[in-house]
Amino acid sequence: MMEFRITLEDEPGALADHCEAIAAAGVNILAVVAIGGDSASAAILTDNQEATKTALKEMGSDFTVAELKSATLDNEPGALASFTRGLGNSEVNLKSLYVMSIDEHSATIGYTTD
Repeated sequence: MMEFRITLEDEPGALADHCEAIAAAGVNILAVVAIGGDSASAAILTDNQEATKTALKEMGSDFTVAELKSATLDNEPGALASFTRGLGNSEVNLKSLYVMSIDEHSATIGYTTD
């Protein structure tokens, strides 16, 4: 799976424009996180990477693509802290992290790195 990190204008409707373009390409968005402020961006996971890339290019969007890695953690206090500390101690720079699913015993996360 690939993550699309999109630079957005920090204005009403910017995320909607991108979601509409992706939807018009027949692509389902599986996960999204968006942050505004001095700059705005969104990270999006979809079910069709090629069609997403085409839709974003056609609208002139500024975006990068990164491979999403995954890990399964125990569903207990400190599991995410331990995982992220391990990356940090290995000098791996975490770029994004998603909780993809969670149940009583485990949590599956997706993440990107440099």
